[in-house]
Amino acid sequence: MKTLPLALALIVCAHTSRAQEKSAFASFIELPWRHVIGGHSAGKWHDSEAAGRLLGKPGISYRVFSLKGPAGSVTAGKAAPEADVCPDVWMQIITPRPDPSAPVTLGVNASWDPMPRAAVMADTGDGALAAVVRGMLVKRGIAIPEVKIHQRLQIDLDGDGRAETLVAARRFVNEVELFSAAAGDYCLVFMERETAKGVTRQILHGDAYPRADPEAAPSIHEITGLLDLDGDGRLEVITHTGYYEGGGCQVWQLRGDELVKVIELDCGV
Repeated sequence: MKTLPLALALIVCAHTSRAQEKSAFASFIELPWRHVIGGHSAGKWHDSEAAGRLLGKPGISYRVFSLKGPAGSVTAGKAAPEADVCPDVWMQIITPRPDPSAPVTLGVNASWDPMPRAAVMADTGDGALAAVVRGMLVKRGIAIPEVKIHQRLQIDLDGDGRAETLVAARRFVNEVELFSAAAGDYCLVFMERETAKGVTRQILHGDAYPRADPEAAPSIHEITGLLDLDGDGRLEVITHTGYYEGGGCQVWQLRGDELVKVIELDCGV
């Protein structure tokens, strides 16, 4: 009987292990709301309902992550739809019970490390970045924008040695009660990436109000996660959207030089 050389055997085992990880079902939830964002298995993304139907047993353990790193763990029960408001959004009972006022975190049930690289929280007062945001807003009709950058995260999404920059900027005159938009209100989320053609910027969320709109229901968009949700070693970008009657989240996957939305969840009146 022939045996493989040790080095070759290790390579085969490594490839087999990675293939098994990528085919295994992984699920992810948004806390504190307990929403099943979705799942992934065998190269396919699953939305909230499809993933929820696969979460039929209690005792599922989730590792919890914030943008800063691991934030503990929780145990979830059997998933079920939110029948009263959002029948296509599934939820799980969480132990310990999440604090409804806590910041957004993400729970991941997967066999691999969902956070192989952590983001650097960069300076939000950078003048050059402020000029970039100002230019984006002027193009959207806000002649003299008030630039307020809330998030600037630097991280290597695809492991090529070059860091991408993710930025969230917003200004609302009345952020507590977003029942209407004032002139000059806006909310932007975008990625800055170095490519063969130079630095490119892709807007993920781009709401701008050059004039007051009493009928608008503005949304606040922010970056809530930078995690490997499918086991390929590359990081997905997770954004959260909130408005006065509800909210949701989006999962973005880097394909080539662009982020592509692969899952979207919305729940509200």
